[in-house]
Amino acid sequence: MRKNCFLAVMLMSLAVTVTAMTPVELRINGVSLVRGGNEGTLVPESMNEQFLKGVYIGTKSELADKQFFITDFEHTDNYTIAVLKTGGDYYLATYKPKGGIIDGAFLLHDGDIVMGCDYTNPGGNKMYSNSSTVMLENGKVSVTRNFTTGVNVYEKGGKHLTEDGSWTRMYDVDESGKISVSSNIFHSKWTEKENMIVPGNRGGSKVSESDKCRTLGLGMNFLSLYTEPVCQENDETPGRLEMLFNQFENMIKSVRNRDASDLLKSRSYMESRLKGLVVRNPKVWLEWLDKNPESKSVSIFNKYLENDKDFKSELLKEVKSFKDKKLRKAWEKKLK
Repeated sequence: MRKNCFLAVMLMSLAVTVTAMTPVELRINGVSLVRGGNEGTLVPESMNEQFLKGVYIGTKSELADKQFFITDFEHTDNYTIAVLKTGGDYYLATYKPKGGIIDGAFLLHDGDIVMGCDYTNPGGNKMYSNSSTVMLENGKVSVTRNFTTGVNVYEKGGKHLTEDGSWTRMYDVDESGKISVSSNIFHSKWTEKENMIVPGNRGGSKVSESDKCRTLGLGMNFLSLYTEPVCQENDETPGRLEMLFNQFENMIKSVRNRDASDLLKSRSYMESRLKGLVVRNPKVWLEWLDKNPESKSVSIFNKYLENDKDFKSELLKEVKSFKDKKLRKAWEKKLK
């Protein structure tokens, strides 16, 4: 009896060991991947383009150098929805059951909420990014950015004002696999605390909560723009970005007597993303740039053409596939 029990235990142990050693496969985008790891399921670098072309914001050479992990996914009869991560960047993509990208969206650059800070406050705001979360549940994706803002940081002697806030952007997927933004949810906890430097103050505080954040401003328009699903990008999108470039320039001039370092960083990040947006959807962007040669966007774009040979050559390959003969010839001439 004891021998039988011992044998049974050994067989169970062996079965567990074999199971642990056998890779668990994940079938997605028409290919099988080895599922597992602390960060998620690794996408082989040779398949980066297969999983993210037309979704990734950047050039093919940049995409090829990234290491992507599928952190979450759900299957339906019509598509698979997946969240992919590389470093602090998150993407959302939907795939056909037998392979092929349906739609996608850039979700989050960890810490990018500070770009949404309202710099127009005369007393000055200083925003800090807290934790961010990306969750997929029942075909819906929620992206939450948390932040804390110190208010009136350039004024002394007044109340200590702080906002602890969050922005949650919700994404839905329809039956065909197309992605849309369903809602934007805000939450604010506003704290007013007496300044102990002022005689008579005892350090009392007052807290109020709201579904509107007081310290989010112009930069939110950019965060909304570059996190829109690819299917919603249209010929008006480049004009919206151009307007933001100009608005940021005006804002920088208005705060030049104060510390504008955070604002300058935000502008620089916006400009760096222009290159990737053009590569992701070249026809829409090049058509607009061709019609607006005096724009701020063209000035930024030309600098990238001068300094990035990979970007220029990659763009030329995309241009050669344009069906619009006039647009194709115009850009072939500029890119040679």
